[in-house]
Amino acid sequence: MKLFLKLRVSFKTIFIMNKQLILFLIVTLFYTGCSQKETVDTKIIIAGKVENTTRESIEVYLEEEVGSSEFEEDGTFYLSFDAEEEGLYFIRAGVGDFSLFLTPGDSVFVTADGQEFKNSIQVSGNRVAESNYLHQKDLFLYEELGDMFELFSLPSEQYLDKRSGFFIRQKERFNQYQAEHKLHPVFIKEEEAYLEFEPFLYDSQYPHYQAYINEINLEDVDFPVEKTKAAFDAIDLGRSDFLVSRTYRSIVDRRVHEHAMELVKRDSTLWHEKSGMEQAVFMAADELLHNKAVKDYFMYNFIKSNMGALGPVYVEDAYEKFLAENNSPKLVTKLEKAKAKWEPIMPGKEIPDFKFIDVAGDSVKLSDLRGKLVYIDIWATWCGPCIAEHPHWDELRADYKDKDVAFLSLSIDDTKEPWEKMVKSKNMGGYQWFAEKAWKSEITRLFLVNSIPRFLLLDKDGKIINPSAERPSGGIREHLDKYLES
Repeated sequence: MKLFLKLRVSFKTIFIMNKQLILFLIVTLFYTGCSQKETVDTKIIIAGKVENTTRESIEVYLEEEVGSSEFEEDGTFYLSFDAEEEGLYFIRAGVGDFSLFLTPGDSVFVTADGQEFKNSIQVSGNRVAESNYLHQKDLFLYEELGDMFELFSLPSEQYLDKRSGFFIRQKERFNQYQAEHKLHPVFIKEEEAYLEFEPFLYDSQYPHYQAYINEINLEDVDFPVEKTKAAFDAIDLGRSDFLVSRTYRSIVDRRVHEHAMELVKRDSTLWHEKSGMEQAVFMAADELLHNKAVKDYFMYNFIKSNMGALGPVYVEDAYEKFLAENNSPKLVTKLEKAKAKWEPIMPGKEIPDFKFIDVAGDSVKLSDLRGKLVYIDIWATWCGPCIAEHPHWDELRADYKDKDVAFLSLSIDDTKEPWEKMVKSKNMGGYQWFAEKAWKSEITRLFLVNSIPRFLLLDKDGKIINPSAERPSGGIREHLDKYLES
């Protein structure tokens, strides 16, 4: 056992020194020592090789990114990260994405070829049965349903027949697979929830796609909306055993937010209160969620999602309410960790003097804008909500053209070409800069940017005023005026 632990600790060193030995070592170690662990091991190791990939790195996600690794020149990679729980880990490899079911202490070796990614994935090590099932399901789903946009383009009867057929057959496949393999109980719950509840999420999306594709109003879509909604509303929201499932958690989240919207429609005063929607969500959760564990998880996820998008300042009341009312210490710990990540970018903090490229191709840096407030728009050409803010941005920039405010549009497009084309064709004014490495750029990593548009406000000395500022279409003028007068 001690030999196994020593070998596992030196796994990365061996991998770097001689990548040809890696598969032999994994197979040998996993099948001779894993069941005899005497201490709790919280690390997960994922190593392997992805040939013919153009991506620089491979990333792993649970609720958020938990680990990443740069590819070597030949496509080999090694990454390890601390894991607190078992679950479906989403792997983004550039040429394709896939999922692995992993538990703390697991190690796996993955190989794939980017030229035929889906059909070339091979996994060895821990949880092979679960990961192979996920891969087979993914292939079967694409074979049966094809591209999701094409599926949702079908007339309603054809769509329902195709959707129902897939889930019926996939349930049969799972029952047979489960009879032939010993699967982790959490994985079984995950898949049971997927098979039972995922069709509801498909059906909830179909009318919206149809309205968009056919350019008609939502209420004019030919679909049994009322019947579907009745079935959706009949789902038991007290299944705490299904909280391991993303599908079930999505159902709970959707039900609560839809009910919150109904409450807002009944009480229009909530629209005009700053925290009106948040109050409606709390009321909806109180009315619908009677299982404490389910309610705690919903509130945790609601707060964490808003914190991730807006920052701790915007969720203070909800955060304090959760701390006072929850019965889930583990969720409190996770929420505190999420909040702590914002500490380096809270108001008053100094930030590095990041370098970028302007539309003329010259190197520029944030300190070039010192002496003015700096209002930053992090955006990309493919982002619809970003583009929707541009008219408001232009109007704001025109109104403050004689003020000490620098308006910086910062693109995180994957390449410069579409950004340059849009900036020049639309004659976009202000400072137009490009951040290399897109989502992996230094500024997006520092400011925990996981969705765009995202706006930042810096003071005249380059210190942070707000790490998640109001949009141009929102209340940013009040903040600009406040700091221009100070």
